[in-house]
Amino acid sequence: MSRRMFRLTAVALGVFGFSAALTASAGLPNCDYCLQGYYQCRDNTPDAQPSCMDQLFQCQIDNRCEPTFPPD
Repeated sequence: MSRRMFRLTAVALGVFGFSAALTASAGLPNCDYCLQGYYQCRDNTPDAQPSCMDQLFQCQIDNRCEPTFPPD
């Protein structure tokens, strides 16, 4: 194997390992954040339905959470 091929293989493996590490450390979705935002919206908005509920569902979808109704 030529020296150039060896370096190219090493760089490719390094890039793959780096991208795999970033993907693995992306973190878990923050689903509690959406619920806190819903309660703030509901408490501070007159006639908050359905806009606060829509914001809650959109937040859950954006954060890869399961869309659920609030527990109240």
